[in-house]
Amino acid sequence: MSPDDLQRYLESLPDKVEQSVSEVLKEQAQQLSDAQRSALRSLLQPPEETGHLEQSLTVEVRSPTDVHVVAGGDTTTGDIREGSGVDYDHALAFEFGNSHQPARPFFYNTYRAKRDQIDEAISDAINEAIKND
Repeated sequence: MSPDDLQRYLESLPDKVEQSVSEVLKEQAQQLSDAQRSALRSLLQPPEETGHLEQSLTVEVRSPTDVHVVAGGDTTTGDIREGSGVDYDHALAFEFGNSHQPARPFFYNTYRAKRDQIDEAISDAINEAIKND
């Protein structure tokens, strides 16, 4: 490999890695979101549950390498107490509990259980992008 070939190869790596990692991030985020949704469903207690928390569980792609799994937000935020005028994201109460309900964690514990698998998939994508040329 000539020095020019090596330089071109090295310059192409960021794009190759980004493309490869981007797809894996989206796939892993969707798998995580699905696992969190499944964990959430096992904890729901109808009829008082509205389904808003499950609806809020989404994957947000902010850029090719900035992918987030989120829950809560506008669909789960309302008055902390009826008529109080103080906003509170009730997703937090579900995940962490409060003085009125015990914690029913589904979000972070699912992430922690899948973290090694996610890290491995990302590492594999990087290695594959580097090797393929």
